[in-house]
Amino acid sequence: MRALILHGADDLRLDEVPDPRPGPGEVVLRVERALTCATDAKMLRNGRHPALPAPPAPYGHEVAGVIDEIGDGVVGFALGDRVVAANSAPCGRCFFCDRERPSLCEGLVYLTGAFAERLRVPAAIVAKNLLHIPDGLAPEIAAMVEPLACAVRKAERCTVDEGGTAVILGGGVQGQFLTALLAGRGCRVHLCDPHEDRRRRALAFGAAETHDAPRDDAGAARVRRATPGGRGADLVVEAVGRAEVWEVAVVLARPGGEVVFHGGCAPGSTVTLPTHPLHYGELRLQGFYHHTPDAVRRALALLGDGASPFGDLLGAPIGLEEVARTLAQSGPKHPVIPA
Repeated sequence: MRALILHGADDLRLDEVPDPRPGPGEVVLRVERALTCATDAKMLRNGRHPALPAPPAPYGHEVAGVIDEIGDGVVGFALGDRVVAANSAPCGRCFFCDRERPSLCEGLVYLTGAFAERLRVPAAIVAKNLLHIPDGLAPEIAAMVEPLACAVRKAERCTVDEGGTAVILGGGVQGQFLTALLAGRGCRVHLCDPHEDRRRRALAFGAAETHDAPRDDAGAARVRRATPGGRGADLVVEAVGRAEVWEVAVVLARPGGEVVFHGGCAPGSTVTLPTHPLHYGELRLQGFYHHTPDAVRRALALLGDGASPFGDLLGAPIGLEEVARTLAQSGPKHPVIPA
């Protein structure tokens, strides 16, 4: 079969590889749709990622497909079922799983290889994070379940109350997801992004106000003035993944507020934070990574109810041959059709 294989930094090749076969507890999917992702772009630039095996590595992790083969011991699934697979599953036995922190699992099993005609799904993911696609849900929408699950988990752990003010820095896919989730629970969301089209889209996802990205002290002061009393936001979410934006996030929070670092920065990044608002303002700072099986299920339910225009986040469909070029450009997520 044809599959995209990452051989190193900026070295992505469309190779002919053996057809996968399922082992015990596993299934093989015929991939209907995979989605491009900003994380895929980072993997391509760096040639490595914690979720990837050593190169040459199968590539791609957001996927919906049809079950083509079933291994011994699989229950609850049949040939021809339309399913979506999350990109990982926790072990359920380690120190962190015992403490109900599965996103920190020491034995997390990852799924890669979605940019291919067929995909083998590991047994741990089949058991915990392989879900039937609801009738009528398009595969390219269902394949959003993994990134939406990350936003679902973050939004659920934020402490902002109904009627509170949230500032989201970054209007990419995660920023739009978080806008919809926080607006849906009654928050007044301000989304900041340098791109007018993203700001406009955020209004459709429920944002109350949008602003140009605060690039300096004057920009941060401008956004802060837009919050109630000019005192700052109850919640600030960094959804860009750049160290300088992490630093701005702290400036935009009100005393007693919460700052969530949602975007992953480049390896080796450091930040410098002012001590005065942290100490005297009693800010709560939180980092978040990944999703959980519960969040995956809630995300799929949200995709199925059609309350938010998730399809607006997708660009035109592309083939496997176009993935590398597409990831080198900034833009929307694209459905990838392997056939």
